[in-house]
Parts: sequence; structure tokens; C-alpha cells
Amino acid sequence: MEIFKVADYEGSTLWGMNGGQPESPDGKYLVYARKMKLEPQISETEIWICDRDTLTEHRKVATVDCGNHNGPSATFIDNDHIVFRENVKGEKINCIRILNIKTGELKYGPIYAKESHCAENGQYPFSISEEYLDKNPDYPELSQCGIYLLDLATGKIRQVADKQMIYDLAVKGGCIPNEQTTSMSHVQLNPSATKVMMRLSVDNCPVFGALGCIDLLTNDTYIIPDKPVHQLWFDDNTYMATRQYYDGEKIEMETSRIQRFTVDGEVLEILGGIGNHIDGSPDRQWFTGDRAYPGYNADIFLYRRGDINPVATFGGQNFQDITWRLKIHPNPTFSRDGKRIYFNYPVSETRTVASFVDISEYIK
Repeated sequence: MEIFKVADYEGSTLWGMNGGQPESPDGKYLVYARKMKLEPQISETEIWICDRDTLTEHRKVATVDCGNHNGPSATFIDNDHIVFRENVKGEKINCIRILNIKTGELKYGPIYAKESHCAENGQYPFSISEEYLDKNPDYPELSQCGIYLLDLATGKIRQVADKQMIYDLAVKGGCIPNEQTTSMSHVQLNPSATKVMMRLSVDNCPVFGALGCIDLLTNDTYIIPDKPVHQLWFDDNTYMATRQYYDGEKIEMETSRIQRFTVDGEVLEILGGIGNHIDGSPDRQWFTGDRAYPGYNADIFLYRRGDINPVATFGGQNFQDITWRLKIHPNPTFSRDGKRIYFNYPVSETRTVASFVDISEYIK
């Protein structure tokens, strides 16, 4: 299978998180990052735009400081705007910015907060934990720990969960909260923006953590202790994620499965076989997952829904240092039309290329 690279560049190019979206909704543009060197002490990263179909008309739209893992997590929120994160120099916190790619105007931000995967239904979720409380004088509404939604049309911000609600959610699910429980990560809205999920650190699930969910219409809460990993919304009411098992020394690769879950953790169906970082096609009939496990080639698999045997395998590089020390994870992600899979593709122990494959022949 031919692997296409997004750009000719002597350094490294990067996509963001799985479940983010490098394509603009109208299918005209791609957003990706460029970084000359991947060593941890080097943080300067450029955000670039190009034509999605021709891979031409490359232009830089921003320069930020960030690490390698997920890069600046740049993703489109509409045809004109991208959202991305940046590390704050000298502090272990991030800020979020929303930029007009056509005018260069900063529409919102910087908002000092922990970013999410993507916007849904005109809302962008993010979380505030203790270290952010005094960092947003321009946004006085961000005065408490919790989960917030930014309305992308109006700029209004509203809190949908506070610190106590998150603690109560963990306790209700039989989990033991700790000082990191309200430092939520992987905050994600369902497609209709009526439910929000988040990863929670809890003492009795030290390896995988817990997966919480809040219904924003009813305030009902749900939790999955020892959660499946790299979770994404399957639809408005269920998740897709990788179920993994820890044998006391390592996380098992052979037994991992891409599955569909209720918000309470019931397994509804097996969607695919071995995976770690995952995604589902827009019609949810195809699934992709990477074999990003220490000691293995980082193959990427394409699965037909319900089949644990892949119909296609690609990637397959075996550069362990760049994958684990430099934190370049494949993060496979479907295109909006379901005909491409974007992924990070290391070509050496010091360089990675933002790439994609065309899977049209397999999904006819």
C-alpha cells in the first residue's frame, strides 16, 4: 500500500491526536505541524496549512512551543478556524488558541487550560485544574476547577461540571479519588454536545484510570473503573475504545481488542482486533488501530466492523526510541470521507513524517 507524505520537509511533520481532525469540513485543507528536531529540549513548532487534494500551497499560520506527543493537537473547528494548544514556557501548563487560517486573526485565546480532542456541534470543551486557576484574567468566568464549553459562534464560556461533581462521580463509581482526580484529561463531547466524557486519575485504577461521563441535559453521571484506553465517542450514547489487560509487568498486546461500550462499561460488540490508538470511519463500518506496544513494529491495521483480523496492514516501522522516548505515536485517524487514514510515520529514530494511505480499494 502506497504511503503518501503531507510535505517535503527536512525535519519532522506531525499530525495531532487520534479523534482530532486534520481536514477542514469542506475538504479543502489539511493542518499539520513541522518541527526541525524532536529532541525533548527543543520545543519550537510551526503549524502549517496545505491543500488537501494536491498537497500544495503550503503556508505557515503559527509558531508555538510544544512537545512531540500529539504536537500542538491542531484540528479544524470550521472551514476558517483551527484550534491548537501551546506549552507555556517555564510552567507545566498549556494554553488554547483559536486562529483564523485565512486572515491570521486570533479569534479566541489564549485560554490557559487543558485542551480536548476536537469541537462538536459548535462547542469546544476544555478543563481547568488547580494550576490554571489564576492564569486567566481575561476570562474571569474560569474561576473554578471543572469542565467548560466555549461556544464558537459567540465566544461565551459556561461551566458544565465543577470539582465537587467530578469527585462525587468518582466516589459513586466505587473509585478512590486522589489529588489528581480533578486534573481531567481527554475531555470529549458526543456529536450532539449533550454528554461529556473525561479520563480521571483514581488510586484504585493506577494503570488505566477511570472514564467518567456526564449527561449535560439531566446531570446524570456514569463511570467505568479501569477503563478501556484511547476512548472516542462511537455515537451519541456509546464509546469505542481499546480494551487492554495488565499482567502485573506490562500491558498485553495480543489480547487487546477494539470494542464498543456503554457509558457504564458494558461491552456491546467487538469492532476490531489488536489496537492501541484507534479511530472509526464516519459510517462506523471500518476501524483502525495501531500496534504501538513496546518491542513491536508499530503496524497500523484496518478492520471491517466485527472482524478481529485486519483486511490491510501498513506502516510497520520498528523505531523504538522515537516511539517511546520521543513519544511519536501513530495516532491513526480517518478522513472525513472515510477513504484515507492519516498517521504519524517515523522513518528513522530521529525523524517522523505526517503521512496517509488511501483505503478506497478495501472499503468498496
